[in-house]
Amino acid sequence: MSLNHRQRHRLHRIESGLLRSDPHLAAMLAVFAGLAAGERLPAWEQVPSTPGRIQQAAALIVKAITILAAALSVLLDAVRGRATADPRRKAGDPQGWNPAQGS
Repeated sequence: MSLNHRQRHRLHRIESGLLRSDPHLAAMLAVFAGLAAGERLPAWEQVPSTPGRIQQAAALIVKAITILAAALSVLLDAVRGRATADPRRKAGDPQGWNPAQGS
């Protein structure tokens, strides 16, 4: 697991504080860390790596774009359907144009 500078600095401060406040506990933790150094963490304890987060973000972006494209398609179909519904209908006339009445 790689940590950024701020996280490493924070851990160093915690370690320094522990060494000053309880040297016996710090020594026991050092022994434990040495014994467990070669072991791997269980999968459920591991933090997802950066590529996994990037893949999740990319999948969310693709999903959002797909939903947006579908919504735009529905909207354009509705506009097209309204524009071609009744070509004889005059704009602004809710009753529609009646050829028997004339213009």
